[in-house]
Amino acid sequence: MKQSIISFVLVFGFAAGAYAQQAAAPAAPADAGLPTMVAVVDVAQLIKAHPDFKAKQEALQAKIKQADGIFQERQKKIQDKQKALEASQLKPGTPEHQRQLDEITNDLADFEKDAKQQQRKLALENSRIMYETYQDIKQVVKAFCMKRRIAQVTDYRSFEPNPAEPQSVAEDMDQKLVWFDDRLDITRLVIRDMYTSRGLTVPSQTAAAPAAQPVR
Repeated sequence: MKQSIISFVLVFGFAAGAYAQQAAAPAAPADAGLPTMVAVVDVAQLIKAHPDFKAKQEALQAKIKQADGIFQERQKKIQDKQKALEASQLKPGTPEHQRQLDEITNDLADFEKDAKQQQRKLALENSRIMYETYQDIKQVVKAFCMKRRIAQVTDYRSFEPNPAEPQSVAEDMDQKLVWFDDRLDITRLVIRDMYTSRGLTVPSQTAAAPAAQPVR
C-alpha cells in the first residue's frame, strides 16, 4: 500500500517590538516579540526515520501476508469445487448439479464479501498508523521550533528529478517550495529530537551527519 506524504505548515508569526522607555511613550504592538524565522523539513524522511513507524508497518505487512495466504487457500478450494463439478457426470439442471452450483455461488459471494471487509480493515489500520506517526512528528517539530523561535516550517521532498522520467519532472514542478538555503533544513535535527525525547539512541547516519543548519 503506497502511501503519499502530506505537506504541513506551522505558523506562529514574528515582529521585533520596542518597549516604551517612558510613561508617555506609545505602547508596543500586540504582536511584538513574536518569531519570524522559517525552516523546511522533509516529512517523508521523518516518517521513514520515525522510531515506531517501521515496526508498525512490519506488523501490518505480516497481517497482510497472513490474510493473503488464508484467502488464497479459500480461493483454491472454490476453484477445486468448480473443476470437480465440471468434470462430474452430473447434468446441468439436475437437483444435485444445481445444489453444488448454488454452493459454489454462495462460496464465491462470501469470499468476495470477506475479502472486501479484510481490505477495508487493513487499509484503516494503515491509515491509523500514518495518522499517529504524522501527529507525533508535528508535535516534535512544534516543540523543536518553539524552543528556537521558528515561526514557520514548510515540507519539501528531497529528491533529484530525472529529465528522462516525465513523472519525476512533474513531481519536482509540483513542489510549492522552489528554492531554499540548505541551512534552513532541520530534518536531521528533528530526527535527532524524535529519538532523544524518547531516550533512544540517535541513528548513526543522523548523528554523524554534518550539521549545516544555523539552529542547534
